Amino acid sequence: MLYCLLSLVRTWYKSSLIVFTLTLISCSALNAQSISHYEDPYYSPFERYVYKPGSGFHTSVRQYRMDELNAIINTDSVLYDGLRIPEGKLNFWKRIFHDDLLKLDKDDINIVVNPIFAFEGGRENNEGITTWKNTRGLFIKGNIGKHLYFYTDFMENQAVVPNYINQFARETSMMPGEGQRKDFGSDGHDYAQATGYIGFNFAKYFNFQLGNGKHFIGDGHRSLLLSDGAFSYPYVKFTADFWKIKYMIMWNKMLEFDQFKADNDYRFDGKYGVHQYLDWNVNKRLSVGFYANVTYAEQDTSGHRGFDMHYLNPFGFFRPVEYNLGSPDNVTMGLNARYIAADWLTFYGQFVLGEFKFDEVFSGDQWWANKHGFQLGARTFDLFGIEKLDLQVEYNQVRPYTYSHYTSIYAYGHLNQPMAHILGANFREGLAILKYRKNRWHFKAELMATKYGDDFDDGVSWGKNVLMPNTQRPYDYGHTIGQGLETNVYNADVNISFLINPRNMFNIVAGARIRKLENDTETMDTQHFYFGVRTSLKSLYYNF
Repeated sequence: MLYCLLSLVRTWYKSSLIVFTLTLISCSALNAQSISHYEDPYYSPFERYVYKPGSGFHTSVRQYRMDELNAIINTDSVLYDGLRIPEGKLNFWKRIFHDDLLKLDKDDINIVVNPIFAFEGGRENNEGITTWKNTRGLFIKGNIGKHLYFYTDFMENQAVVPNYINQFARETSMMPGEGQRKDFGSDGHDYAQATGYIGFNFAKYFNFQLGNGKHFIGDGHRSLLLSDGAFSYPYVKFTADFWKIKYMIMWNKMLEFDQFKADNDYRFDGKYGVHQYLDWNVNKRLSVGFYANVTYAEQDTSGHRGFDMHYLNPFGFFRPVEYNLGSPDNVTMGLNARYIAADWLTFYGQFVLGEFKFDEVFSGDQWWANKHGFQLGARTFDLFGIEKLDLQVEYNQVRPYTYSHYTSIYAYGHLNQPMAHILGANFREGLAILKYRKNRWHFKAELMATKYGDDFDDGVSWGKNVLMPNTQRPYDYGHTIGQGLETNVYNADVNISFLINPRNMFNIVAGARIRKLENDTETMDTQHFYFGVRTSLKSLYYNF
């Protein structure tokens, strides 16, 4: 196993397809399975089935593996959920509406190809903006033999977006969760995204994955540990699943965005992350997970550091390693817990910790480096006895300067976006999501309310922007959540959609988003009405 791990890391580091192929052939693999590509939290078809007492499913490690899902449910039955499918062999036209567009299923080779698209139009009433989105792409996934599985997708996008998303995009040079943008016309954005992975099982309990994508740790709509709100990144991941334990370690590379380098076609500065997560199903209802992350610069004051072999050990503890290196690496730790109280009710929560000094935490002086936050939430299914009426409520709060460091290259962020909660730090947030499905009809109502402390654009950090050096803080004591420019945001979205093809979540949607931001320097109102024909597969968050 150690030989395979070292070979895979060497492969990732050198980006050598030849080395990877030889490594793959040399390792013993058994019954590799694909990963669920249904990442959109609003259209997740399997969510309500994994939160059942005694399922033994590790719900907090996403993306979900299809073989693990098939062990507790019939995934095809869940996908189609009683929808009528024409009998007999389907021609190309019928496949667009009922099945995978292209499919090869011969002997031990299985490959499917499906389109990804979004053709949307709308109106933002407050500023009189006509919005639209034009997304074209496809995904290919499958397995070859019993050993190898893979996935790849590509999307090309142009869009004119509502005012608050437009402001975010122009301030950060990023589209939320979709990477770097450039101007398209006078008021539009042009951007693209490609993700993919290749993976295989090693022996009975172990799995390797090499790819470029996103990951999520937690049971909530948000994660304070590792979220899928930022842009995709290259990674190598190892998981072990045995007894009641699922253990994951992932090595990934993140980038520090620099507008000057972007304008001059220079390479962005890089940083590496190492993520450990151990999830333990204590019994049929209770699950507890332990998380640790270290973020470090590819190059620091001592020169080019590259990938640090000290963090290669998949079973080591990061804090002792980091301490003995004498390094300035940024370590974040946390807990995730879930309790399935009944078939229809699950409670969950998280706690994240950046730094801890006992005397400072309990002194009551609000030391700046008391970096911590927590999440509390609940999921209900078949609310009031109504089948497929589901409600999720959640509360999150994070103290100022959590995830930050004394220099931005060590901060827990990637391409101008946080790797944990989309709001960064220095906030309190409550949200509720109501979903209902009846045959092909889907209804969603979402409400988010948050209060956070923003910066005044004077070079002083009040703790929300995790990428801003925390050495620029105004003082050492007296720091509270919401300090700085106190800002209130209310964001509500209601839509109804008609599902056409569950294989790629092809649906027709109509909805409205109402948002209001208020602080002492500005008020921004958004009234966005939209209609679209789209596939809903990716996790994209506009509730900020």
